Amino acid sequence: MTDTKVEESLFQIIHCYHQYAAREGDVETLSLEELKALLVDNVPRFMGSLGRKEPHYITELFQAADRNKDNQICFEEFLYILGKLVQDYHLQYRRQLCAHHCTQHSLY
Repeated sequence: MTDTKVEESLFQIIHCYHQYAAREGDVETLSLEELKALLVDNVPRFMGSLGRKEPHYITELFQAADRNKDNQICFEEFLYILGKLVQDYHLQYRRQLCAHHCTQHSLY
């Protein structure tokens, strides 16, 4: 049986995390620089929208996720970042749906 699209996506996320974590230092955690590279390389459209390429956005996201304040992002902390990204993507999707609906029904 082949993996579903969601299963394949989950595997790709895990693989991506470990690929970037292995770049420097502890191979089980992401540094701030590794996180920046992961986000810019793998979600470029998202990072390009709404000023997310600004250094402070990634730094603030890193600091909020770093629950134990060790200046590293473990996989569990990375899941927090993924959650924030999915929330933002969902909000963008809903805004686009609403704008499309409003345009179709002359609500603007």
